[in-house]
Amino acid sequence: MNNSRRRTARHRAVATRAILGIAASGALVLTAAPASAAPATTPVPGGAVCDPKAEACLAVVVNSGNFDNNGFTLPMKDGDMIIAGTLPEQGDIIPRDDGHNGVYGRPMTVPGGVLGFDLPLNNLFGLAGVTSEVQAVSVPHFNTDNITDFDMSLPVRLKINNTFLGDNCYIGSPETPVVFNLKPANTPADPPGSTIGAPYPEGTVSMTNVKNEATGFALPGATGCGPFGALNPIVNWRAKVPNSTGTSLNTVSTGYLFPAAAGGTDPLTGAGTGGSSGSSGGSSGS
Repeated sequence: MNNSRRRTARHRAVATRAILGIAASGALVLTAAPASAAPATTPVPGGAVCDPKAEACLAVVVNSGNFDNNGFTLPMKDGDMIIAGTLPEQGDIIPRDDGHNGVYGRPMTVPGGVLGFDLPLNNLFGLAGVTSEVQAVSVPHFNTDNITDFDMSLPVRLKINNTFLGDNCYIGSPETPVVFNLKPANTPADPPGSTIGAPYPEGTVSMTNVKNEATGFALPGATGCGPFGALNPIVNWRAKVPNSTGTSLNTVSTGYLFPAAAGGTDPLTGAGTGGSSGSSGGSSGS
């Protein structure tokens, strides 16, 4: 291991221990609180994916956001994407072995559906409606030693859902992913907020109003849309791909750092935040 890697590992270990120390201090304060204090009743969103034998865990819940490709937009609502896993002293999060690489996306309604404008009768009973969901092709990578920066790279593919497109219509792939390099976007006048403990379990540090932005990422052309890819050109036209300029993703999230024993909700069931479905009303867990 070279000196740079040693420093990164050491910094990550120090940061993790510091966070756990803060959480432990908060837990002591909560333990010493009057007996009449109400116990925490809110589970940590996504906490169920954490290894219960580990020391620390991380979950990031996107509360709102907007994806834009030169006027093709996709709004994100609370719980449409959750990043969660076990937090080691060094390296990236360790995801649960469920094929999601630590990223849990829910179907998001594409405004305007197939044609770019909504049709009557709920987009002709859904026939003209389109949803999209984020699927990670590898584990998110933290770009700085301090995990509370929430500066991360997220390699994904975007699954496009419509009655006529079949179940293998994607923008991006494991070989040519869409890479969101999400950089911190808070300003000194609008910083994240933080609390320890209630309403979450003791030892939980929650950070609200965490803002991130990714720009200038490449979007490859669609693949697998319709029989033998026959509808790829329609998806390309509608989504304005392939393209690598004028792209952006802005998110506002809540980050949670918590002891593994705290547990929490399972993002595949939809419990705890955002309801049992995505913003489109469709179920998650694909």
